[in-house]
Amino acid sequence: MNILRRLSRRMSVGRIALRNMVRHSGRSLLLILIITVAVGVVMTLDMVVYSAQRDLEKRTDEYGPNIVVVPRADELPLSYGGVDLGTITYDTEPLHEGDAKKIRSIKNRENINRVAPKLLGEVELDGVRVPAMGVVWEEELGVKTWWKLTGAVPAGPGDLVVGSRVGERLGVVAGDTLSFGGREFRVVSGLEPTGTQEDELIYMDLAAASRMWDRGDEVSLIEVSAWCSTCPIETITAQIKAEMPYARVSSVQKSLASREMLVGQFELFGAVLSALMVFVGALIVFTATLGGVRGRRREIGVFRALGYRGRHIFRIILTENAVLGLIGGVLGVTVAVVAAGPVTSSVAGVDAVWEGAFARVVVALGTTLVVVIASSLYPAWKASRLSPALAMKEI
Repeated sequence: MNILRRLSRRMSVGRIALRNMVRHSGRSLLLILIITVAVGVVMTLDMVVYSAQRDLEKRTDEYGPNIVVVPRADELPLSYGGVDLGTITYDTEPLHEGDAKKIRSIKNRENINRVAPKLLGEVELDGVRVPAMGVVWEEELGVKTWWKLTGAVPAGPGDLVVGSRVGERLGVVAGDTLSFGGREFRVVSGLEPTGTQEDELIYMDLAAASRMWDRGDEVSLIEVSAWCSTCPIETITAQIKAEMPYARVSSVQKSLASREMLVGQFELFGAVLSALMVFVGALIVFTATLGGVRGRRREIGVFRALGYRGRHIFRIILTENAVLGLIGGVLGVTVAVVAAGPVTSSVAGVDAVWEGAFARVVVALGTTLVVVIASSLYPAWKASRLSPALAMKEI
């Protein structure tokens, strides 16, 4: 019997809270609007920041190599009678194509995006010696994402890509056939100007270059593009050094520092604005609820006269605001889902990333309820402590 009475009282408190929401519809609509705006803005901002972060990490991680591996060599500077005679390089161990497999075998190999071995040499065209580079097409094009080709994408052993300055100097364009090293090659594409030494090179297949220059499986250097958002680049560099102690491994710290700075700015902006919106929303819920309690003394007096205790009044106020918070949270999430795509595209210039969206929706609704209830605790406590005699004077 006691259990049935408690269940009846709980259901009664819930029904009273719902009826009070309808009776005070103006206040209810105001709180729902405020909560909807706050949740909508915060979640939309979260989507914009998250999408911008993921796009920035992806673009930075894929934008060219951030680790360079070259043969380790010792140098001895020479001088005679105060005259600098340059340096002598000794104890040099060349890199080999198999070293690319070693790089992909490190502990954090899942962070390795591209491994692009290269072989440097020269070819002779009409009596002019031109620097050339043998590459693995798929890996090289994956590393050099900024390249703009004027023709077809190279893929075969007989394909060539000609740098812009070489093409201008020799009058070579896509579609031409060049002969050197005892065989013919087809220029499938030209490379638009990059403003770097890449404009001075002819690019060809690595295997074809190795056979032409009789270099076996030797490579001159290896460029590595690594995803560093989940693993520090220093860790990846150290693991490559451990696998290849005979090589010099260098990380391009500028790319990492730039990514961390930009991502940090996005995070700080989002955190500050979100905190401000949460604070303002909580303050409005607090003041509106406290003002509502002061204006509902007559109603509270009736409840107390009917035998409701302070804890029941406390639960009624919290139940009202919890329901309003849930409604406002759902509406705010709906607004954010609808607005996130266009806002992300216009503000950050990227596509919205919906990965993990369901988890963020659950967190948003849970956080909304916690903030609304926390903002209502003091006003509810004040209502529960209201003297029955003082409340009855309002009747």
